[in-house]
Amino acid sequence: KIQVDTVYRNPVHVKASRQQAVTLNPEQQHVVEGIREEWEKETPRPCLIHGVTGCGKTEIYMELIAGVLKEGKQAIVLIPEIALTYQTVMRFYRCFGDRVSIMNSRLSAGERYDQMMRAKRGEVDVMIGPRSALFTPFPALGIIIIDEEHEASYKSETVPRYHARETAIQRAKMTDAVVVLGSATPSLESYYKAENDEYCLLELKHRVQKRPMPLCEIIDLR
Repeated sequence: KIQVDTVYRNPVHVKASRQQAVTLNPEQQHVVEGIREEWEKETPRPCLIHGVTGCGKTEIYMELIAGVLKEGKQAIVLIPEIALTYQTVMRFYRCFGDRVSIMNSRLSAGERYDQMMRAKRGEVDVMIGPRSALFTPFPALGIIIIDEEHEASYKSETVPRYHARETAIQRAKMTDAVVVLGSATPSLESYYKAENDEYCLLELKHRVQKRPMPLCEIIDLR
């Protein structure tokens, strides 16, 4: 008999390193607790984190993901294509190790297929990517995080046309998952829904380690 072994490619090429725990400051911990309280409700709402630039939203995402993984579920993290950098992926990789994978337009069709199959087979628990990563076939999806939720790149202009934020909310309802949105400048639609209690609004008003906000000047280009 011929034995066939299938090996799927891993696009994250890094050496194994010791996983690092996430440490939150009191304001970040308050937001995490607020989100978890919302999840305990019979019908949890999407949570919108409105935090200033540099407030540490990524650490909050990782803390929430860690809790979901302990329950044996998986996580999808959507970020704008332009933000899908090596440094961004490494922050999650240092926390969750080789259970993290990525999905982006730079991968070949075969590499994207491999990541879908790895997720379906349970070989990865965290998928990071732009809007296309939303359709990762996780068997037990627990959380969908959309960072910089105001970005226009979450809207698909090609067929099938969809908005990743609205599609994520519908998928979460179908799979008993939860949705967390994050932005320093929330979209008008999301902030309106948060003001009308359709979303749970949580705010971060200070930067990590009380770093000062950058100085801004308005320059008249005329």
